[in-house]
Amino acid sequence: MKKINKKHLIGVLLVIVLTAGISLEIGRVLPTIGALDTPANGEVSDYYIEHAVRETASPNLVTAVLADYRGFDTLFETCVLFLSGVVVCMTLLPPKGSAAKPAKQKNLRQESKSAFDVASRLVIPILVIYAVYVLLHGEISLGGGFQAGALLACAYLLDRITPGKGMYLPRLRTASTLLLGGTGAFLYALTGMLCMIGGGNFLEYGHLPLPQEGTELHSIGILMIEAGVTVCVMAVIIQILEIVLERTGFDD
Repeated sequence: MKKINKKHLIGVLLVIVLTAGISLEIGRVLPTIGALDTPANGEVSDYYIEHAVRETASPNLVTAVLADYRGFDTLFETCVLFLSGVVVCMTLLPPKGSAAKPAKQKNLRQESKSAFDVASRLVIPILVIYAVYVLLHGEISLGGGFQAGALLACAYLLDRITPGKGMYLPRLRTASTLLLGGTGAFLYALTGMLCMIGGGNFLEYGHLPLPQEGTELHSIGILMIEAGVTVCVMAVIIQILEIVLERTGFDD
């Protein structure tokens, strides 16, 4: 049995004690979860309801909160999603030079077209069109970047696993999906930087250096960050699915 290093043991115990102490102290300061008298359930929520439409020019309260009042949070959520795709790629992607598992998908694609093949060819364009609709209407109705990105990824997956010859959509490799995911997160951050160049604060859409004014600028800013979220979500989901498909045959 390997002898335990006392220094390592002391270090681990110290980390546990410090973490527990900090957690307990933070728990005493933060408001009780679910309590009705907390600022989040009282003052903040009331402020959003009363001022969101006037201050953000977005009739959709959810979009106003996520894309304006909590724009930083949504940006970091997008970055975390991209980093999760990078981690999956580093963890599951086989190293270069290793023997790849025989792809059973190729044999499946050489089969004759079936009813599923024909049906999927009809559904895929509808999914893509609906994804664009959800993206463009995210500011004024239900939808937005996360939903649009998931729909585009579903369209790609359906095209990817459909038997038959070839694919409707272009095949995306790992390098392409990583580039797309990073581009989506960068587009979100770039929108905030453009606002600063225009003389405003980060993600203060009314200062975008564009010829439009007022509510139009705000709508354009929200659309820009929603487009970035869409690209990032789509790319990460496709990347994870592609890695899984490369490691697993359809008959497994």
